[in-house]
Amino acid sequence: MKFNFAKVTNSRLMGSMGLLINWEKDNENIVQYYLLDSEGLGLADYISLKNPTKEDAYKEEDRLMGGLGAERIRISEEQALFLVNYYGNKNAHYEKELPGEVKEYIDIIEKYKPTLTIDEIYPIICKNITEEVEFINYMTMRFIAWDRESLRYFSNSEEISNMHITNINGTLLKNTVSKKGKGKYISEAIYEDSDGYYVSKIAFNISKNGETFKINSMLVSHKEAIFDFEVFDEISKPEFVSIYEVNNKEQLIEKFHEDNPFLLRSDMEDATFFTRFNFNNNHVKEDTYVINNDIRSIYYQINEKLFVGTYSDNNRKYINKILQCNYKEHLKLEEELYFEEMVLYDFVESGSDDFEDFLD
Repeated sequence: MKFNFAKVTNSRLMGSMGLLINWEKDNENIVQYYLLDSEGLGLADYISLKNPTKEDAYKEEDRLMGGLGAERIRISEEQALFLVNYYGNKNAHYEKELPGEVKEYIDIIEKYKPTLTIDEIYPIICKNITEEVEFINYMTMRFIAWDRESLRYFSNSEEISNMHITNINGTLLKNTVSKKGKGKYISEAIYEDSDGYYVSKIAFNISKNGETFKINSMLVSHKEAIFDFEVFDEISKPEFVSIYEVNNKEQLIEKFHEDNPFLLRSDMEDATFFTRFNFNNNHVKEDTYVINNDIRSIYYQINEKLFVGTYSDNNRKYINKILQCNYKEHLKLEEELYFEEMVLYDFVESGSDDFEDFLD
């Protein structure tokens, strides 16, 4: 195949990246879309399109990359093949099946001989970090995720890379960063592990080498278990819920998905759930990082209702205006509610199909 171009998101520090490779073969245009996962999966998703229209190709690119909050960086054929080979081999290590039509890319995993190393690729797949607090949040995230590779790259220390406090690739839910002196910071991390929720303090001593931050040392306190309701109180935030009456729900869902390919879609037995992420990861720059602060809105269609959750009055007004303008033949606004904590996602998780009964 003749290589045309490739793109990757510089979102490695969030754990996942989108990779697109565009090829030419026998007068056919072939576009491959890979989701690369650094936290226990490897190649997490794959599809390809043959001779797509520009519109279809851009929609699939947005589906893959739109929710990652990152820039899309042009890379060489050598770099693209390295990433497929490197992450594809992780699947065997993690004992995970390869996704999609494996025959379309298996030769890259089994036969391609890389000439690059992961350290050479890191400056491309990691965004440029300019602020110390942002670096501390990312490194806390990587530590909780048991990401030896990132810790090694940013510390140049095997000792630091082998440090861990989780049983699995844990999830950082909330982190509060405090400065304790020049290059010295404390993270108070709330996180999820395989056996529950915990809080721990992590001390960092960092410096800057040219344009790149470096971990000089880390010290971890004992972890303490906390209850799930305490975690919810820590990460919850006020929520506006708009409730619409829906007609022709199948047509609405397909049109809405076609218009918004960058939303994460989850199809359930009798419902459909969409998540709209922000187009950047600026929430990682805050002194207090909260995992769900990158969510702009959520949409839940069940029975003849559409529930829309938003987290600021401006977003509520803007999104309702768009919905009532673009989907007026399918939607009629019934009610708008305000809650001091998030409720809509819990309703989705509850399995209930009646919002009023759920609230009671």
